[in-house]
Amino acid sequence: MTVSASSTQHYRPGIQQRGEDTRRRILETAIEIFARDGYEGASTRVLAQRAGINLPAIQYYFGSKEGLYRAAIEHIVAEMRSCMGAAAADARAALARPEVAPDELITLLHAMLASLVTLMVGGEHSESRKRFIGRGELEGSEALDTLHKAMMEETVGPCAALIARLLGRDEVDEAVMLRTVLVLGQITIFCNKGARCALDWNDIGEERVSAVKALVREQTDAIIRVAMERRQ
Repeated sequence: MTVSASSTQHYRPGIQQRGEDTRRRILETAIEIFARDGYEGASTRVLAQRAGINLPAIQYYFGSKEGLYRAAIEHIVAEMRSCMGAAAADARAALARPEVAPDELITLLHAMLASLVTLMVGGEHSESRKRFIGRGELEGSEALDTLHKAMMEETVGPCAALIARLLGRDEVDEAVMLRTVLVLGQITIFCNKGARCALDWNDIGEERVSAVKALVREQTDAIIRVAMERRQ
């Protein structure tokens, strides 16, 4: 049977969408399996069964187990850039101006931190991502270097640059980096299982995410205010 060009064009978007859905489903399943079993312990056969696909589909979409692992990291990086990208771009644009008011810098810092809370605390798949990254760190995976680099570009770097400008220091100054790590640590602590147990948080809804954002904003203002007063 001959298929007309118009018929091919009509069905291709649906086929492409199904392929993208399958690829995404494999990635989500891979993140869960790698987080649970580690890279060496993860079975592609188990992964395929859990994802509801045939084993050759992994090779078709990702080439190998290593290719799938790296694609899972790239998937997490893409999510991170999507969540943090706009706030980071706004920060870089403001910092490019020689004169920018401290109030604007602080507002931009708050926006960066609020985006990070959304990503790390309130994200739909934040738990699986944290477990995946934690397992990779434990195993010393060099593949995570891509994620670390992206985190520096989209989060740590812009936050450090904003704090440096507020304090009149260079962004690689140790005092600036100490405060940057402290400010970001307010958020990462909520990724800690011990902290979740202390709070008795089995799940985190929008109300709790908003509470974390408000608290981070309050504490950040205090940290920056004291540092600016010492500068004077």
